[in-house]
Amino acid sequence: MSKPEKRTTLAVCRRRYAELRGKKAKGALLDEFCALTGLHRKHALRMLNARDGRRKRRRGHPKAYSADAVRLLTRVWKLAGRPCGKLLRPVLKDIIASLRRHETLDEDVAAELLKMSPSTLDRRLRHAKPRLGRSRRRADSLAEHRRAIGLKVDVWPSSSRQTPGWVEVDTVAHCGGDMGGSFVWTLTACDTATQWTEMRPAWNKGAHAVCGALREAFGALPLKIRGVNTDNGPEFLNAHLAREFPQLCPDAVRSRSRPYAKNDNPHVEQKNGHAVRRLLGYGRLMHEETVGALRDLLAAASLLGNLYRPTLKLLEKRRENARWIKRFEKEPKTPAQRALESPDVSDADKRRVRGLLSANDFITLRQRVDRLLAEFTRQDALLDSRIVF
Repeated sequence: MSKPEKRTTLAVCRRRYAELRGKKAKGALLDEFCALTGLHRKHALRMLNARDGRRKRRRGHPKAYSADAVRLLTRVWKLAGRPCGKLLRPVLKDIIASLRRHETLDEDVAAELLKMSPSTLDRRLRHAKPRLGRSRRRADSLAEHRRAIGLKVDVWPSSSRQTPGWVEVDTVAHCGGDMGGSFVWTLTACDTATQWTEMRPAWNKGAHAVCGALREAFGALPLKIRGVNTDNGPEFLNAHLAREFPQLCPDAVRSRSRPYAKNDNPHVEQKNGHAVRRLLGYGRLMHEETVGALRDLLAAASLLGNLYRPTLKLLEKRRENARWIKRFEKEPKTPAQRALESPDVSDADKRRVRGLLSANDFITLRQRVDRLLAEFTRQDALLDSRIVF
């Protein structure tokens, strides 16, 4: 059946269907129309019931309130401070009475307004609420910065474990098991080749504080930084660090770990426990006044570990059936020794490492770390004792 034939058939059947009375007669015509056109019964029924040239009546309950009542409601709502319907309904009568004392109101319109329920008030105000200057939800800036930084598995070369300058960075929370409120964080930076580790404190993990801790840690690292890898936390993926990073590491590349893949940052994750937790424990450090003392302590502890604490580097790790086979260095070495033996470290950086070795005696440095730790513990305990619960 062609389209003109369908239109002619529909017009004839629609006229016949409108003239028929009785369910049985209409059902017979509907069956005939479905058999002729091949349409579904419900769709054919909607087509036969349609009215040509006439607007279909709006379904539902007719509007009970006039446009003047809605305009008065919008005005009253703005005067009341734009509350929701539940908070506007109890004071609606008082506001209308106050308006009557200052101007002449249409009583029929006011009566309409006073009959509205809280849910009706919200529905009638729906047209006014988007005009308050509310903007749509801003795009997540964290996702934006995440897209701008490549993954470590794509950016870092295979020689990063043997070439000094590829640094992993992470933060440690000294929250005592409660992430609420403000407390001290420790930023840890670890070079993957030499194991040189720098620790610096940051208050409350803000972008400014973390950037300052990064500046101190990178400044103390006696190696040319080639790449910096972080996790996907907001302390690293933000606009402030994106602006400051070219000044912190002019020739370095930024990368990030894959989400929920902690093993992308294995070296610094190990130092979080071996260096940070071993020194400061798991308690809550919640006094901003202790950050200065903690900075001196972490700098001295980092220097002691880098100059005089040997480590065993993992050379190979493979799986055989259900067992993991690991092969380590035969002789442990300190990060300073690895930096001096590496052919990829410049002569200027090696002179800096030798200067640190000659200027810092082991016993003197060990005593300094113990003294700073005792002073920090005493200061933190004193501040804790002043808290009034």
